[in-house]
Amino acid sequence: MCSKSTFSLSNRDKEEIESLVKAGHFTSKSDVVKTAFRMLKERHPEYRTDIAVEMFKDGKVSLGRSAEIAGMSRESFKEVLEERGVEREIEARESSEERIEKTVG
Repeated sequence: MCSKSTFSLSNRDKEEIESLVKAGHFTSKSDVVKTAFRMLKERHPEYRTDIAVEMFKDGKVSLGRSAEIAGMSRESFKEVLEERGVEREIEARESSEERIEKTVG
């Protein structure tokens, strides 16, 4: 799935990107940006974790998919969520049910 995005670049960056395409290194300007973003995530794995956490918090991806994006096991990703104070919906629902049981019980 692709969507169109608009962002600003300096004139020099724009010219350099166009030069890479013209030289045949890439098929399009979009290809340059996609490759640069992929390489950025490879060089900084912590960015993948940040992306996964934010997408999970926004409800855009499941726990399993988030762990996959972060490049870690589900259990490791659960630990990251806990360290960052992110409640998983199931846990939030369970704690609400526990409070109700304590109140009623």
